[in-house]
Amino acid sequence: MRKVPNRGKRKMVTAEDQLSLDLETNYPEYVIKVGKITFGEKSKISEKDQKEIREKIKKETPEKSNKEVDRIIRQIKKELKEKIERQATHLSRAACALLNSGGGVIRAEIEAEDFSFENDGIGQEILKSLKRCIHYSEYLEYFDFKPEESSMLIFVKSWSSGNSTYPRLCSLNTGLYERDSSSAMIRDPMNALSFLRRKKAGVLEYSCTDGEPSPKKAFLQNSVLPSREVSMQEEALPEAAAQFFKRDQLTYGEILNQLAESPEIEFKAFPKDKGILEFVESKLPVYVSAFASAKGGLIIFGVDDSKKVCGHTQEVEPCQMEDEVQRTIHERPHFHFCTSRQNVTHESKIMPVYDTNQESHGFVLALRIKPFCCAVFSYPPDSWTVKNAVERIEASEWCKLMTEEDRDMSELTENFKREPSISHKPLLCKPVYSIKGINSLKHLQQSLFPANSDEIIYKPEKLCTELFSRYPKLENIMKKKMEKLRNSKGILIFSRSWAVDIGLLEAPDVACDILLIATNAFPRLYTISVSSAIAVSAYSKEVARILKQKLVNEGGYTGKVCVIPHVIELGANAEVERDSGLVRYPSTYKVSKNNLQELIRSLVIVLLKFKSPLSDQLGYEFFNLLTIEQYEILKTNLHKSKKLFIYGFPGSGKTILATEIIKRIKNVFHCNSEEVLYICENKPLCNSVSMQRICQAVTRAAFLEPFFPFSSCNLDPVKHIIIDEAQNFRSSKGDWYAKARDITKGNGVLWIFLDYLQTTHTFDCGLPDQCNQEPQEWLTIGVRNATQIYEDMLQLIKKILSEPTRLNIPYNQLKNLLEKVQCGHNLEGILSKPQIRDQEGIVTYIVSKCVSYLKKGYSGGNIAILCNTTNERDVYKPLLEEKMSRQMRKLRLNVAFTTLDKAKGNDIVINSIRRFSGLERYIVFGIFPRSVNWRFADNLLLCLVSRANLHCHLLYDD
Repeated sequence: MRKVPNRGKRKMVTAEDQLSLDLETNYPEYVIKVGKITFGEKSKISEKDQKEIREKIKKETPEKSNKEVDRIIRQIKKELKEKIERQATHLSRAACALLNSGGGVIRAEIEAEDFSFENDGIGQEILKSLKRCIHYSEYLEYFDFKPEESSMLIFVKSWSSGNSTYPRLCSLNTGLYERDSSSAMIRDPMNALSFLRRKKAGVLEYSCTDGEPSPKKAFLQNSVLPSREVSMQEEALPEAAAQFFKRDQLTYGEILNQLAESPEIEFKAFPKDKGILEFVESKLPVYVSAFASAKGGLIIFGVDDSKKVCGHTQEVEPCQMEDEVQRTIHERPHFHFCTSRQNVTHESKIMPVYDTNQESHGFVLALRIKPFCCAVFSYPPDSWTVKNAVERIEASEWCKLMTEEDRDMSELTENFKREPSISHKPLLCKPVYSIKGINSLKHLQQSLFPANSDEIIYKPEKLCTELFSRYPKLENIMKKKMEKLRNSKGILIFSRSWAVDIGLLEAPDVACDILLIATNAFPRLYTISVSSAIAVSAYSKEVARILKQKLVNEGGYTGKVCVIPHVIELGANAEVERDSGLVRYPSTYKVSKNNLQELIRSLVIVLLKFKSPLSDQLGYEFFNLLTIEQYEILKTNLHKSKKLFIYGFPGSGKTILATEIIKRIKNVFHCNSEEVLYICENKPLCNSVSMQRICQAVTRAAFLEPFFPFSSCNLDPVKHIIIDEAQNFRSSKGDWYAKARDITKGNGVLWIFLDYLQTTHTFDCGLPDQCNQEPQEWLTIGVRNATQIYEDMLQLIKKILSEPTRLNIPYNQLKNLLEKVQCGHNLEGILSKPQIRDQEGIVTYIVSKCVSYLKKGYSGGNIAILCNTTNERDVYKPLLEEKMSRQMRKLRLNVAFTTLDKAKGNDIVINSIRRFSGLERYIVFGIFPRSVNWRFADNLLLCLVSRANLHCHLLYDD
């Protein structure tokens, strides 16, 4: 194969060259500066303007003829038109970037000094370019215009397709072409979306034949889509085209009557006034995209539309042309839905052209483009986003965003409620699933931030009272503010730090933040400062900006929304307000009574969402919501509650809360990940937390090593410690509690999560006496396990607590906890206890059920098989592998068993109950022996059963 030549990277016009973020703006938004724009009808030259220009030219240069004056006027009109088109493209790219990024503001300089918004309007060209961004939807739904001195502010709402079939992504040009009869046509976004979905569905259909799981469930397999190369059968060229491709020489002027332009054949004459290498470079990408995306085809350069062989007269060597073709095709962006990494393939042939006197007329270039399995672009899509700067979206990311849809999780989540459907929500919004019941979004919102009264209510009451007591002037200040909104209804939400609540660093000079969401008013963030530090203004603006972005991109809010920062300094004599009048939004950004509840629910999602621990198993990122109980513990004042014991019943979300509090500690105390330590007993749970990259994570055994943290160059020693599953620690190899307490003494946080009901040993765990485990918080709401599994767990708990002589655990306190326990949902599942006692029967049952689950679309990563000990695991693993391998060959699936601590993806985990403590799976098979120490047999069984989310199969090995 010819080596691809390197002619140097050609500079492409990028957004960084043209568009820039305004870093000095007062608006808490992404603000993009686009330079000078000609608004209104100043973009056209009227008859009156032409007359004035003509008179001016005649006056200054009377010798010019009317014909010359007409030529000058045409040139002026052409230059003006080109300028307006450049400006419109420039402006529409900025709009596209904001539409795809949660919204923002475009700041344009008004070029015409005599421009009047009231009289001239925006201008048809500008309006047309903006409408193109939103698929010609009603533009006022997304854009508001506000003149400000010599600038025009364009307020852009985030794009959402709503209930329409429009793409989730805004694009000015898709870069994808198709064949239309005998020409190449650009695919508009709707056409491109349909094309990409067909390609993706074709790969899924190909990968799910011959008894394999249906494409509807294929995503659960967490497997990569196989290559479609074997299914891409290239159609043979028409016989006449094939014969032509075999020719070695052509005659100048001959007519290729045997060929005709068609969906598979295209003629293209070389230009006479332009270099042919540059011509091929500019034209070839379009035809590569069009032909490769269809059945392939033949493009012939050097033959005109009348089929006449023309060749060319330029001094270009055939090898130069071959290099140009190779490079141009090689550089075409492409994307695979399958596993193939193949580029576009082609055959090229250069045919010398001679006349009847054997004089050379250059050559004809014939290119045969082969069909491509997935998507080939002419150029990267003209689609933009804002990250740290305005950036063009790469073709691969563009394809993923365009084709991302709500996954069909009906088999797994028929009792879950999908809160923001990503098909109808802003581009960056991920799906959130709440459990029907007391943990539904509606119930959570009514519990946290009800807004049903006809006034503005203060929440949370306890914190509000505490802050009013600590800052006596604050109550009167807020009362005066709210008096101006006496006709509004809504909510005033107090927080020690809204920055921490949304994942930012706490500010030292801020007493508190208060968020107002009320009808007939703009959402407003009051930052209460105890000093006149300039940094507070920057802090308030940044928190307001991030909060607004999160309401859209995480909460899924689709209306027009802003958050205006408002700094109030608590001075010695009276409050001082700063920044309150520096930003002004259109009135359409005020909260209405129709969208008040929707906006508050988006806020609840922002505050309560966390990445589901099942995301990695499904290969699909989605989120769940904390319970009110978890959220209230998370909001604990860490400055005052540095030591805390959290008792949690099985399935109440202790580990989830532990990881969330780690994130909060880092923001409250400005820590890096090395300064926060997570400790647990078993290695798989430790690895699971470590993979989140939010802190150091070690086992108890590693923590007790003499030279922990094993690094002499560690400049950031551990300051805060979170301990999980502490009931199964042991003190025989060292006093881990004393070491943790010594490290965190002073200003360090030491929170300990434990569940005595899951104690699976009889030795001392190293915790202080139960009377010294203060202060305490309780987690009593079950959220992990289906109702059938939960009920069985509840019976086990009652049985454990009925015999208080078994283990050294606080029975009386646990009985008090039991009175508060409740199931937080009505999620149905399966708890099966088949009457199988022999080893062979157990293996057959498990393999049969696993195959059934895999056929339904579950992946191996959804399944765990748990044994009493690692020795018993090692006995069952080869037996299961032998029987399972035969079934996998029949299904053509690649599912294996693994004992690896970092197991993820499509493998079925088989491990001991203790080593799987703190983890979970949708489906759990438990092999439980009859010969377990009677003191903790029920506790171990409880630990096993509570690992299952939906389906638990409990088998007893005699």
